[in-house]
Amino acid sequence: MAATFAFKLVTPDGVLFDGQAEQVNAINPLGEFGVLADHTNYTTSLVPGLLTIRTAVGQTLEYMVTSGLVEVRDGVMTALAQNAAPPEQAEAPDETELREAEERLSQMSMYEPDYDEEQQSVMVLRVRRDVADSRRAASD
Repeated sequence: MAATFAFKLVTPDGVLFDGQAEQVNAINPLGEFGVLADHTNYTTSLVPGLLTIRTAVGQTLEYMVTSGLVEVRDGVMTALAQNAAPPEQAEAPDETELREAEERLSQMSMYEPDYDEEQQSVMVLRVRRDVADSRRAASD
């Protein structure tokens, strides 16, 4: 049996997971990262993407997160997500909605006050599209 560590996934609505994990993968601004037992202390932000938990009993759980923070301290990992939901609950965005959001973002300067919010919106729409595409491909 692989070594495990305590992991908790928390949103403003409550605790979605609180238990032992063998591995947790998520995405930060630099890309995908993974945490195993005895990981060094680490703090990072989360960007829209899938957070995957391999539990102590070998089950794999996935959550689509929009943003948040992760802390690994003294063998315990905590993820505070602004929003997290199982991928089955993610609806594919309307392609027009995504295209319009990408166009708005392309016309903005990164110095505009709404740039970060618009960029976050585009990232969430893309993740929703990718998750829906993956689910569709898996069911074919």
